[in-house]
Amino acid sequence: MIYLMLLETEDDRKNFLEIYNENYLKMYYVAQGMGQRQADAENAVHDAFLSLAENFTKYSHLSCSEMTGLCVTIVKHKVLDSIRRANRYSDAELEELILYDEVPEHDAPGMVERGEESVFVRKALEGISEILRQTLTLKYYYELSNKEIARIQGVSVKTVEMRLFRGKKKFKEVWDEANGRGATGKPGN
Repeated sequence: MIYLMLLETEDDRKNFLEIYNENYLKMYYVAQGMGQRQADAENAVHDAFLSLAENFTKYSHLSCSEMTGLCVTIVKHKVLDSIRRANRYSDAELEELILYDEVPEHDAPGMVERGEESVFVRKALEGISEILRQTLTLKYYYELSNKEIARIQGVSVKTVEMRLFRGKKKFKEVWDEANGRGATGKPGN
């Protein structure tokens, strides 16, 4: 791997290899979920790992979950850079790609498994506010801790907990309504 040549110590190489093995597929699916073809998604992941290797001393202290969040963030930026260079989308369309990626049912392998249910999930997610949707996505799609979400959103952990509670409640309400259930969750209400 070319990335390993950029690292100074054997420990750094070992740690980087673990990070690579842990995050490659997640990063690839994020890139594909943002509308990238297979080759473009692979290039975005490659560029992201290259960037990470070049700056590894800055990030090597991060925990496993923090590193995953960083890897996902870097690959998203690489995809957006690639799209901007190709001038394929307007700024508004780029924003829609970012929001599209933040909806959990848009991960490629999961879409196959979930089939038609993903349509209902997407409609339910569209029925809640952007901040609640983002909080739920960070928690359940990217599997970040409440503390990490708080850092990303610039709020307290208590605020994240409140947003998760409200988001799940609102999601359930919208889900039940879309599936012909009332506020009690029972058919016909």
